[in-house]
Amino acid sequence: MEAVALPEGDVVAEVNGQKIGRQELSELLIESFGEQALDVLIRRAIIYQQAQKLGITVDPQEVTERLNKLLDGEINALVKARGMKDSSELAEEIKQMGMDLPTLKERMAARIRKGMETELLAEKIVEGTVVVTEEDLHHAFEEEYGEKIEACQIVLSTKKEAEDLLKKLKAGADFETLARNESIERLSAASGGRIRPFGPKEGVFGPATAKLEKGEISDIIKTDEGYHILKVINKKPRASEKFKDVRPELEKLVKQRTVKKRLGPWLASLLERADIKKYLATY
Repeated sequence: MEAVALPEGDVVAEVNGQKIGRQELSELLIESFGEQALDVLIRRAIIYQQAQKLGITVDPQEVTERLNKLLDGEINALVKARGMKDSSELAEEIKQMGMDLPTLKERMAARIRKGMETELLAEKIVEGTVVVTEEDLHHAFEEEYGEKIEACQIVLSTKKEAEDLLKKLKAGADFETLARNESIERLSAASGGRIRPFGPKEGVFGPATAKLEKGEISDIIKTDEGYHILKVINKKPRASEKFKDVRPELEKLVKQRTVKKRLGPWLASLLERADIKKYLATY
């Protein structure tokens, strides 16, 4: 097959003199990632259109700050995963490959900057719809600064199984071992049954353990997930912060949580109402 002459600007690589063109690369990328990439572009277009309609913009400095925070987190995770002391060891390893850490971060940032900008725009749009009430703030205050119960759990499928296991626990069986081996809720089981701390009035667990002391075990608690047995690990008293002093922080926290919760449904609603036509199949 005779090689097709390519304009210099269309050549993306050469292999033993054979030129690979931009068109060939584009066709491969569309074949491999076309549908997924197109959906990303459609979502971005929807968000930018909505932002323009509402007159909402993002300061480039905001994007840079969010990017730096994200990349610093990624680098710290990489350092930890590789068992290194700090980022200086990673920088030295990268240097051996002919690159420095700032350049690596710049290249990573360049790839995700547009997506980060879109993400910030979407957050700003949704944030404009959030109304924070006094009830929201006081609820958040209790979650962040109120009394906390730290506990671990074992979850069983039937009441009979829970009753039998409770007898073992009262006879002196090790709670964490049974949680790892017997609990059907495998996420908490992996950590010996540890669950997120909760307040004494929160959900069904709070009232069920509020009067228990450290080390004591609850009665069987029925939920939609199964039959729970809890052991109180620790009780942390209410923090000393006053509501009025942390109110601005709480308002910011409530907004962030609400935006995160609403983002998905908001974007799904926009996409559902939009007039979208895809022509990728005919490309």
